[in-house]
Amino acid sequence: MKETANNQRRGQKLRQRSDREFLGEPRPKGNHSLEVAALTRTIHRLDVAKQKLHVIIKFILCAAVVVRGYSIFTRLSGRRRRHSMGWLNAFQHMNLQNTNGRMFGSERFLVPKELLQPFGAYPNIFNITQDMRDNFHPIVKFPRRMNASHDDSTCNSHGRMLNDTYDYIVKDFTGKGEMDNKISFEGKTLPQLLPSREEAIAHAKAFPNPSKGYDIGRYDEDRQGMYTSSLFVEGNNGTEMRRTLHVGLDIGAPVGTKVYAFEDGVVHSVGYNPDVGDYGHVIVIEHTLSSPADDGRGTKVYALYGHLAKCVMNIKAGDKLMKGQVIGRIGNTDDNGGWTGAHVHFQVAVNPPAKEHDMPGTVTLVDRDVALLEYADPRFILGELY
Repeated sequence: MKETANNQRRGQKLRQRSDREFLGEPRPKGNHSLEVAALTRTIHRLDVAKQKLHVIIKFILCAAVVVRGYSIFTRLSGRRRRHSMGWLNAFQHMNLQNTNGRMFGSERFLVPKELLQPFGAYPNIFNITQDMRDNFHPIVKFPRRMNASHDDSTCNSHGRMLNDTYDYIVKDFTGKGEMDNKISFEGKTLPQLLPSREEAIAHAKAFPNPSKGYDIGRYDEDRQGMYTSSLFVEGNNGTEMRRTLHVGLDIGAPVGTKVYAFEDGVVHSVGYNPDVGDYGHVIVIEHTLSSPADDGRGTKVYALYGHLAKCVMNIKAGDKLMKGQVIGRIGNTDDNGGWTGAHVHFQVAVNPPAKEHDMPGTVTLVDRDVALLEYADPRFILGELY
């Protein structure tokens, strides 16, 4: 009986509670306080989550600003590199890997801070020794100086500058002299680069066999005022930079002079680059060099020979070449991209060309550090030309 009475009282309370809720009457004070407290805690948690979200968003925005600022600073500081002597170390330390993913020789290479450094100052990326260099064939044969001692050497430096034996001059294209970026020809003053394809063809017809001596155009030279065509401009409006730093080596010689492969190799690509100031007719050869430092694995070198004549371009991609084989001849303005000073541009690269039969023969000063580790000093192959 007692249990039945308790159940009746419990049911009566539930019916009263349901009636109050239906009529909109407030719940008892104790239950109301508990619900308010729970709601307050929920609101507090949402506020904390909102604050954390704001902090995360601010962090992301700040990180983006820092990255953008660092990018701008790096670009500007690279542009000022040659003019600020104090804030950089004497050398920039950089690592380099070839296409096989292994380091070349030393774990680190030193890129000279100053331009136009002497032979041996640049990274010897391909680990070329003097013995190897003595066995390479010259890509152009220089005439001997009249007062030079005669021996059987045609391409060896044997510890002395080749200019002591062979008859050529070393040109300065830095723009410091009035005539540095022009040539005197048949009593006329001409720019190094003719401004149009039509003028290049007309010049070649007027002077099919121009008289010219032998000369050298230097590696790592800033040639301000020489590269006048749009081919050498990088960037968009407001951020244009001109590619003026020469990362190959030029050998000037009379039109028609033979050009040789310096070592056995396989033709990577052959073609014609038609733009004003480009290579004109060009060959890229893949050479494999073996030195004591590469543990017998061999190191691939991609050598570009540019500004050649069309008439002897009778080789094709995949052809095997022998050391000392004639691969072309130096071209005139109608074949060589419009350059009035006939020459062969020789450039050696760690990696194959990204674009078939083409490599950037010049880069911006901002890109110098990276470029000198991709395009090695050709004197490691050609000898101490200057």
